[in-house]
Amino acid sequence: MPHLLLVDDDPEALEWLSELAKNEGFSVAQADSLRAARIHMSRLQPDVLLTDLQLPDGQGIELVNDLESRDSCEVVLITGHASVESAVQALRLGATDYMVKPVDVERLRAVLRRVPRTGELRAEIG
Repeated sequence: MPHLLLVDDDPEALEWLSELAKNEGFSVAQADSLRAARIHMSRLQPDVLLTDLQLPDGQGIELVNDLESRDSCEVVLITGHASVESAVQALRLGATDYMVKPVDVERLRAVLRRVPRTGELRAEIG
């Protein structure tokens, strides 16, 4: 089961985004700050990092630097404060997608469905 780390300081966003990801077959961990996200990432690297841009203790895009392997993780940045500058910076730093709040549910589902399922890959290889 692929793992998604959801980082947002809005409890309602955490709740509904978690439900959406679980319905798509992901295990989900939640964090409400960079600090909490880094603690989680030190224990388990996510297959998908879904993070808000503005967090109480910094910018969510900073978490890209904490990934062990950027190639094996989809990074989706979500923001209520969209700007061309932040979108360009996010993509330069390795984000695979950039979404504006309120999040387009179908677009997010499409991103989650792109994530390879480790079990499916093992089945194809074996």
